[in-house]
Amino acid sequence: MLDVAKGARASKSTLYARFACKEALFEALVEWGTRQGTEALDAIARDQTLDPLTTLHRHAVQLLTLMLQPEKLALFRIALAEGGRSPEAGRILSSFTRDHGIRLGQRLARRLVTEGLIEITDPDEFGHSFIGLLQGELYTRALLGIIPAPSHDDIEKHARRAMTRLVRAFTPPQKNGRA
Repeated sequence: MLDVAKGARASKSTLYARFACKEALFEALVEWGTRQGTEALDAIARDQTLDPLTTLHRHAVQLLTLMLQPEKLALFRIALAEGGRSPEAGRILSSFTRDHGIRLGQRLARRLVTEGLIEITDPDEFGHSFIGLLQGELYTRALLGIIPAPSHDDIEKHARRAMTRLVRAFTPPQKNGRA
């Protein structure tokens, strides 16, 4: 907290007057940092004028774009670094990102199922496949700082390939020739 107070050019007492502890400060930072992103994702999910596959692809591109923002990567790194000492950091980040994403993902999946485009017997497996394919090596390498921030075109291509694979993996048997 002392380092944060110095960086903010404020006293520690001023900081503690606003945030009871480091976790409260982290929670406020994560809430502020994710608000704009969740609004954009919500708007895509609400847009009933889009067919379900277009919605899925736009959602994937927007989500990956958000995840690859330097600020979001920094928040994830903080949660990882603090996880051993304070698991609360991970819970806070998860509550604003993963938990919201699961709800939106379930909404998008229901549309795909309703249209007969996919078949889901295990929603958790679908969700894990979605995020695993979407993040892939691109996210890992960006998180580790091995690659510079990918361009929008690179993100779009990666997300499209990932979602095409996802839909193919969950296509109902009669639609992909499996018995």
